[in-house]
Amino acid sequence: MNWFDGLPWFLKEYVHRSGWTGFREIQEKAFGVLFKEDCHLLISSGTSSGKTEAAMFPVISSIYSNPPRSIGALYVGPLKALIDDQFQRLEPMLRDSYIEVTGWHGDVGIGDKNKLMETPSGILQITPESLQNMVASRSDDMDRLFGDLRFVIVDEVHAFMGSDRGLQLLCCLERLETLAGCEPRRIGLSATISDTASAEEWLSANTGRRTVTVSDGSVSERDLRILYYGFPEEADKAGRTSAANSYYRRLYDEVRGKSCIVFANSRLIAEKTARSLSKIAASRGDRTEVRVHHGSISKELRKAAEDGLMEGSGRSITVATVTLELGIDVGSLDSVVQIDTPHTCSGLVQRMGRSGRRGGPQSMRLFCREDKALWWSDLDGVSMDLVKAAAMATLVLEDGWTETERVAALPFGLLFHQTLEYLRFGAGARFSMLVSDVLSLFPFRRITKEEYAELVRHMIAEGVLMRMEDGTLLMTDKGERISSDRDFCSVFTVRREVEIRCADGPVGSIQEIPEVDDLIQLAGRVWRVMSVDPKAPSAEVEETDGSANTLWKSGVPGTDDKVMGRMREILSCDRDFPFMDDPAVRRLNESRIAARDCGMLDVHVQTEWGIKIYPWLGTRGFDTMARALRLVCNRITVYPPYRIDAYTDMDWDELIAAISSFSDEDFAEDLMHAGKPRNGKYDGYVPGRLLAKSFAADCLDLAYLDKLDGR
Repeated sequence: MNWFDGLPWFLKEYVHRSGWTGFREIQEKAFGVLFKEDCHLLISSGTSSGKTEAAMFPVISSIYSNPPRSIGALYVGPLKALIDDQFQRLEPMLRDSYIEVTGWHGDVGIGDKNKLMETPSGILQITPESLQNMVASRSDDMDRLFGDLRFVIVDEVHAFMGSDRGLQLLCCLERLETLAGCEPRRIGLSATISDTASAEEWLSANTGRRTVTVSDGSVSERDLRILYYGFPEEADKAGRTSAANSYYRRLYDEVRGKSCIVFANSRLIAEKTARSLSKIAASRGDRTEVRVHHGSISKELRKAAEDGLMEGSGRSITVATVTLELGIDVGSLDSVVQIDTPHTCSGLVQRMGRSGRRGGPQSMRLFCREDKALWWSDLDGVSMDLVKAAAMATLVLEDGWTETERVAALPFGLLFHQTLEYLRFGAGARFSMLVSDVLSLFPFRRITKEEYAELVRHMIAEGVLMRMEDGTLLMTDKGERISSDRDFCSVFTVRREVEIRCADGPVGSIQEIPEVDDLIQLAGRVWRVMSVDPKAPSAEVEETDGSANTLWKSGVPGTDDKVMGRMREILSCDRDFPFMDDPAVRRLNESRIAARDCGMLDVHVQTEWGIKIYPWLGTRGFDTMARALRLVCNRITVYPPYRIDAYTDMDWDELIAAISSFSDEDFAEDLMHAGKPRNGKYDGYVPGRLLAKSFAADCLDLAYLDKLDGR
């Protein structure tokens, strides 16, 4: 069908200005669903495949041809920067259309927000937290603001699915639709979903509409190369210096003169890498500027890094973390470099997909470092990170596989939050009303009425709620304090960081208050602290020479069962991989010999002090087994997620029998006390019995024994 003829005139002009000769496959498929059907839609295709236009052309056409009486479309993004980026991308599409686009987050001016509140129309781009606050504080205005809402676009669906933040978004959308009396269609966008069924269920969530998935049948050519570098023991100072110099020189040669992002798995590694590359550029007299992009860099410097990439001159190298992994437009990149194996296959796909925008293949150089000063680099003679890199590469390149995001089954902490959210702007509610309006929300579908009653009783006992004589539940002063906190709308913990400023403006932030004369590494440079204001908190700095390590604490995604299984397969075979350089091939073959010699492939090895266990389970299964072993062994030592040393007099069969004797209920309760339980933002307000249930359902793999080979 000729979709072009049905577009508004200004979109036709946009197509001509962009030099398009036709629509892409994913756009044709999406148009067929959005223009002809009435279901929700999941658009699953690679980076730079045209997903934005595939979703927005039908949305814009609907708003233009039949103007709604309220906001017509809601775009929800996981990052403020992504919202700003999408705002810039929509502007040329909507030129002369008179369709308003309003960005809404903490950095948007009050004037634009007031204009939308007075005359709601067009497209609203917003974060989940800002939407939550809007729905809660303006519940009486929902019909005026959203009564004719037709579309909800959720960008980077995979980034929401596996988090409480994503469940909060579903709660918020459901409340909005109930209050406004609207039934918008939902459109999800993602580049890294291989299990579309779970994403379809997530998008459909209590709406009564099915979700259809369209995907791009063509697969982009991918050029992945794994480059191995080894670093000797800490005691070998000269050897370590020589290895580091060789590694950074090779890294610099790889990125010099290219439009390229260097991805790191942590802010510390990003900072150290940027500093080292800057020194090499200076020593060679290159005018290349090395910038850093991560969550603790000021928005001004992050924007400068993005602009440098957009120029595409090859004079700017940007070292980044996950902040550039999502779909912020940074122009056409020649290549992507990854330092160390990414935490997930999804991350590998997302990062590799940032390249290849000029019609060429997606290209990544993965520098796999084995540092013998770190235990996880070399375990029993096996280069675990190298083996993991090979496993993830084969899963992505050969199987087209990425992880399935796990949706929490029993999010009691979120239920606590949503209960206060429901009560904080009202005159109280009976429990039956809370059941009807809060417990009925999709994220709580597996929580029983009895469990909710237990949570509410606990909230009363803890002084968060009080029950009036007629049964009405109200928030106490304590509940008011919790719900009036500036970060209440965020269901993740917001860490207060120390702002670092130089004479030119903000540099970024760190997590600990420094002392005067301390050295800080931030934005790829080293700074000396000149003054500190602990109340703000902030610090004034001046650039200096020297070196420093600035640490940030953050979580690390777990490893999937499938990745661990593929690692074992790779160690068990003799297959060569063309994507590895010669040092990587040699080290992999050495690792295979070491794995066979130490018994790693046999799952368990009896020793004079107990049993070495190599479970070959993902993080959840490994953690579950470790917690169980703590209950029956004298002590254990863990090397997650690879090895558990169980100090015991039992043999393997006796040990398995001992940990198999727990019932699931006892097992979950005992495990919660045997190791550190999950600590979500509001878990402290959840009674222990419910927290144990939640922990077992969402953090443990109680079927781990069934997956364990060699029982």
